[in-house]
Amino acid sequence: MSIVLKKFERTIMAIASENETRPVVEIKSITTLEEPKRYYIVMHNDDTTPFDFVINVLVELYRHDGQTAADLANKIHVDEKAIVGMYNLEIAEQKVEETVRVSRANSYSLSVSMEDAG
Repeated sequence: MSIVLKKFERTIMAIASENETRPVVEIKSITTLEEPKRYYIVMHNDDTTPFDFVINVLVELYRHDGQTAADLANKIHVDEKAIVGMYNLEIAEQKVEETVRVSRANSYSLSVSMEDAG
């Protein structure tokens, strides 16, 4: 997915004839493509969320395989946080919302945040 930015340049010229002078406007469109901003999803350690629940969230919501999920859960535990994914803004917001919703539905306080990956 890319973002299309259009910039318009306007040139005004005059055309003169024997009887009249009238302006002519020429417009050029310049299109540039930019990659959308990306965001890290950071999962934070807490004292109440079980290790197995974190692994299940990483597998089910973030599509990590079991070993990667276990490695990430360990990193979250040891380092107090870890980057668990990188997404475009809308998807990153959705991942944060889904993670918090599933966590709260299971009475856990697991927290996640978004950070600009740029």
